[in-house]
Amino acid sequence: MKFIIAGCVRNCEVHIKHVFKNIKTICDIINVKKIVVAYDSSSDKTLLELIKQKKHSPIDIEILINKNSLTPHRTQNICNARNKLLQYIYSYSPKIDKFIMMDFDDVCSKPINVDVFKKSLDLDADCITFNNKNYYDFWALSLDNFEFSAWHLNPPRKYLNLLRNYLIKKIADSEKEYIECDSAFNGLGIYKLDSFKDCKYQSLMDYKYYKKDKLDYINKTYNIEMNNTTAPYDCEHRIYHLMAKKMNNANIIIYKKFLFPEYIGSHTNFID
Repeated sequence: MKFIIAGCVRNCEVHIKHVFKNIKTICDIINVKKIVVAYDSSSDKTLLELIKQKKHSPIDIEILINKNSLTPHRTQNICNARNKLLQYIYSYSPKIDKFIMMDFDDVCSKPINVDVFKKSLDLDADCITFNNKNYYDFWALSLDNFEFSAWHLNPPRKYLNLLRNYLIKKIADSEKEYIECDSAFNGLGIYKLDSFKDCKYQSLMDYKYYKKDKLDYINKTYNIEMNNTTAPYDCEHRIYHLMAKKMNNANIIIYKKFLFPEYIGSHTNFID
């Protein structure tokens, strides 16, 4: 089984060396053919740190430097970077079997749980993501009737806390080692290449991939409505995953085990 490890990088200087320690650990377990990063202009020394890692890495690192101006929208910039990574991955020869998309910030900087990673490789799914003691990535999560982003609903904090409690209960009640979902990321995902063929990341909402009955359920059950004044941007992972489910019947899961130690970074600031 051949892999590529990929990720977007911007203003991550302080985390790069720790992330690459985890990448080295992963490379000791699986057959990684290439590491590819999409770099956006940074205010720190991220690029120099990447070049240093490239110089000393036993596995070739490809740095895709974005020479275009960044947009005002962070999600759009990340989306553009991830799609560049996908273009590289799908054009890579010889063809790989799977790729790992991971974050290069504090989310993936603490020591990885080797046993959890090894056991995850035995799971039969098209996309494997991971739980955390302090699950943070509700921006990317679509779970059962909780399909929409909280930032497009009103009130958002009420929705977020309902979703968090629902996720915790669903994981606790599951007799399997995982739960199925429509979209999830939480810092690292393992993807089967063929199951995501012809899919791309998208930062704008596209209603042909959403199910209105799920929004109606949330509205009637919890008195939460769509916020029509919100900008039409959404998490780039959501459309990518929903697209793969619609086009390729992709199976996306959250493995119940913790791949990384409890996350206590800034991404959890919006949770009560």
